[in-house]
Amino acid sequence: MAEKKYKLYELSRREARRQPTLPETDMTDVVDLRHLDHNTEANTRMIHKVVVPALRPRNESVSPHAETNARCRATAGSSLNRGSFSADDRASDDVVCYTFAGVPGLLLFPGVLNAEEQQRWCKESILEFGDSAVHPNIISTHAKTPHTTTCYQPPMRWATLGYNYEWTNKVYHRDRFSPFPASLRRRMCDLVSLVAQVKQDGFCCAYPEVYEPQTAIVNYYPVGSMMMCHQDISEETLEQPLMSLSLGCSAIFLMGTQSREDAPYAFMLRSGDMAAFTGPSRTAFHSTPRILDDCPSYLTLSDEEMTQVEKQRYQQHAYFAHPTADGSFVPVDKTVMTAEEKERYWRLCMRHMRVNINARQVYGERCEAVFGGAPVGRNGRL
Repeated sequence: MAEKKYKLYELSRREARRQPTLPETDMTDVVDLRHLDHNTEANTRMIHKVVVPALRPRNESVSPHAETNARCRATAGSSLNRGSFSADDRASDDVVCYTFAGVPGLLLFPGVLNAEEQQRWCKESILEFGDSAVHPNIISTHAKTPHTTTCYQPPMRWATLGYNYEWTNKVYHRDRFSPFPASLRRRMCDLVSLVAQVKQDGFCCAYPEVYEPQTAIVNYYPVGSMMMCHQDISEETLEQPLMSLSLGCSAIFLMGTQSREDAPYAFMLRSGDMAAFTGPSRTAFHSTPRILDDCPSYLTLSDEEMTQVEKQRYQQHAYFAHPTADGSFVPVDKTVMTAEEKERYWRLCMRHMRVNINARQVYGERCEAVFGGAPVGRNGRL
C-alpha cells in the first residue's frame, strides 16, 4: 500500500529506548513543482507547464462563461528538461499551472494563493467555518456525545459548507445545507476560470455553462494524521472540477486512477497551492498519507512570540490527539475572545496543521438557496 511508504511513524517510549530513531522517509519519487530540478528524470518527462493569463476579479453579474471565452486560451508547453525553468519563471500577470501525464486531468497551480490570501482563508477556517451554529462539523454531528462549537478546536477533523454530506450513506440531501460563504464562492469561480483555460494532451476542461461551488469540505489535518485512499463520486455533476486549496503545513498527496490496483503518483502540496481534479482525475482514487511539520512563519507564531503556557500546549502536534490530560472535551468559546486573542488562537492552531478546503458542485442546476439564508437541517432550520 503506497500510503505506508510516506506515513509518519512514531515510536512509543519503550520502542524509542530500543530504536532511538526511525529511518528517513524516501521522498525521491515525490513530484515537487516548487523545485523542478529535484524531480526524477521519469517524473520530469511527465511534467508539463501551462501559462495561464491571470484573471481580473470577476463581477458576479458578468457571465463567467462569456468572460472566459473572451480571454486567450492557455498555451501548453512541451515536456520539461530538468532544471529548465522554475516556479517563478513567469510574467507577473500570468499564472503557472502544471499537468502530469501520469494522471490525466489533474491540474496543479503552485502558489496561486499569495501569503495574504492564505492568512485570510486560514483565519476563516479556524474562526468561522468551525462554528456549528452556522456549519455542521464532526464534533457537532458525529461525536458519541455531540457538542456545539464556536470555532475550530481539537479534535475537529472536518466541517461542511453548503450542502451537507451524509458520511454514512455517502449522499447529499437538497433540504440540508448551511450557507455557502459568498467570498469563497467568488474565489472558487475565479479559480475555475483559470482551470477552464488549461488545455493538455488533447483534453480541455471547458468552463461549464453552469458552475457553482455548492458544497465544500474543510479538512483539518494535524501532523500525524492522514486521509486514506478514496474516491469523491457522490456528486451528480462529476464532469465539473473538484477544487482543492492547501493551507498551512505541506502534505504528500497521492493520486492514481479509477482502479485501486494501479499504483498512484506522489505530489508535494504546499501552502497556497491549488489542485483541480478534472476529467479522468475527477473520479480517481487519492489519499493524503503524510502531513509535514513545516507551517510557513506568516501563518503561525514563532517560539519567541509564544507564552510559556502556549509553548507547553502547542509545542508539538500531539496536543491535537490529547487536548486534555483525561481526554475530556473542553469547549473553546470564541465569543469571549478579544480580537487579539482570536488572532493568536488561529495562528497557534495552524502551527502543526494543514487545512484543506475542497469545493465541488453537487447538482447540475443553479441552487441559489444554498448561498443565503439560515442553515437548514434534517428537521428544518438549525
